[in-house]
Amino acid sequence: MGPATYANRNVLHPYNCSVPAPPAAEIEYSMVQSPTPAAADLTQQATNLLRASSSLRILILSAGFGGGHQSTAEALASWWEQAGCGAQVKVIDYYGHFVSPVISQAATIGYTQSVRLFPLGYRLFYDLTAHLKPDSSAQQWLNQLGRDEFAEWLENEPADIIVAVHPTPCGALSDLRRLGRLKKPVVSVITDYVVHSQWIHPNTDLYIVGSDAVRDGLVKRGVPESKIRVTGIPVKANTALLQQREALREKWGLKPGLPTVLVMTGAQGMMRRPWRLFHAVASQPVQGFFLCGKDRALAARLKMWSDQYEDFRIMRFVRIVPELMCVSDLLISKAGGLTTTEALAMELPMLLFHPIPGQEIANRDFLSSVGAAVTANTTSDVSRVLGQLCREPERLDQMREAIRRVRRPYAAQHAAIEMLQLWHEESRWNR
Repeated sequence: MGPATYANRNVLHPYNCSVPAPPAAEIEYSMVQSPTPAAADLTQQATNLLRASSSLRILILSAGFGGGHQSTAEALASWWEQAGCGAQVKVIDYYGHFVSPVISQAATIGYTQSVRLFPLGYRLFYDLTAHLKPDSSAQQWLNQLGRDEFAEWLENEPADIIVAVHPTPCGALSDLRRLGRLKKPVVSVITDYVVHSQWIHPNTDLYIVGSDAVRDGLVKRGVPESKIRVTGIPVKANTALLQQREALREKWGLKPGLPTVLVMTGAQGMMRRPWRLFHAVASQPVQGFFLCGKDRALAARLKMWSDQYEDFRIMRFVRIVPELMCVSDLLISKAGGLTTTEALAMELPMLLFHPIPGQEIANRDFLSSVGAAVTANTTSDVSRVLGQLCREPERLDQMREAIRRVRRPYAAQHAAIEMLQLWHEESRWNR
């Protein structure tokens, strides 16, 4: 566990939109959204606050598995660094730095393999932990994972604001506050679209959430509304690309009049039998991109059929997802929170397939309820629904309009401003 220094990095400016998330068993979607602050208003707020925020040290605690947590961490770090206020930002993998390697590896393997091979088992675990009380023995055990190691590390690497984008460090930070070992502001950025007990801890100072429904769910579980800010979930999505859509389509050599589909199986390769999905999509009158993530075997397998489906490009892990979303007419993917949020930011309609039991089912249900997505449970359903969309392209236009009504841009900027306000308005921090 080596030291990490606060440093500036160059990352794309993040944008975002909101997706509501009550508990899976208590889904009630509100069609009335909190007003989205105008970009100019946010910029003025940020300017005023940043003048007094030079040399702030911001620590963001993430987790290396799942992918979405790290994406949110980088989106936040990107805004802080591009703000030009001299703030020093550090993103740390909490499991990789502070949790026992045995437990860390077991958590990673357990998550990926249960989702891929035994999704009902993951759903059972998710449901069993959904209502743990903060003072329960099980929750206390989870809170101590890496807690003491982190506290010792923090003595040599002090921070002014500590932000957690994964549930495990949220519990550890709350525990350290209870024990009197931490006196800096603690912020939780909830990256799920459902309220789950792992995010809720009594000594959290500020909750950054993606929707009114998440806020309402937290209040229902006893979190004071004064601690909650609805900003949207920060993601990296270069929405400026939307102004260059036609030029980018020409750059990729896409055929006019033929629908373009982007298929994403997830960076960790957790989708079962994705080659079936490839055939279901590529056999339709469409063109597009099939992203295999880090699954080399899948990419090699699909390339054997590349001659049969010459209008599809098979790609592995890429860093140009915003560009591919920009040139596409439809995203086919699981209902991962960060992927769907990026799609909303890029005004891309979705066909959601094979969600992970738990939070992804709630994501799917919300997106379909507001008209931003259609759903499919099997590859046969994918073929049928995709065929319908190809025959009725006006439906894609309707979905795009629905997306514009619910997207919440500038989430990273809004969230950062709320953190700054917490820092400036509270007098109890030891400065």
